[in-house]
Amino acid sequence: MASSSSRAAAVLVLVLAISFAAALISSATVTVNEPIADGLSWSFYDASCPSVEGTVRWHVTEALRRDIGIAAGLIRIFFHDCFPQGCDASVLLSGSNSEQLEVPNQTLRPEALKLIDDIRAALHRACGPKVSCADITTLATRDAVVAVLP
Repeated sequence: MASSSSRAAAVLVLVLAISFAAALISSATVTVNEPIADGLSWSFYDASCPSVEGTVRWHVTEALRRDIGIAAGLIRIFFHDCFPQGCDASVLLSGSNSEQLEVPNQTLRPEALKLIDDIRAALHRACGPKVSCADITTLATRDAVVAVLP
């Protein structure tokens, strides 16, 4: 059984991750076609994969309908991928020398990892390999946070 201090630390990390994701969402007040910064754009996938937003949202909504805990799993994946050296989806890679074997990543929720892979597969079928796994992770986490916030 986990000690109360380790539970408190886990809750603190979860709150910080949710706060970070909520801050990202609330800072999104630019118009749709306005550049965000140095080449970033809200409409980046409009031509190459117009179904990206709907596909990600549908998969996340369906996963949350079956298991609300997927939201916490996505937040944790986002945290473990983005905080060390930026969002590069490296935590999704598996293999003999992968980040998934690092101690903090060994308990990443397999269902959340599978959800990201399922979304990637659906987007590859719809658009080809156009959408990055880092973007899929970010979009899925955003949609999960929005869906579970009151």
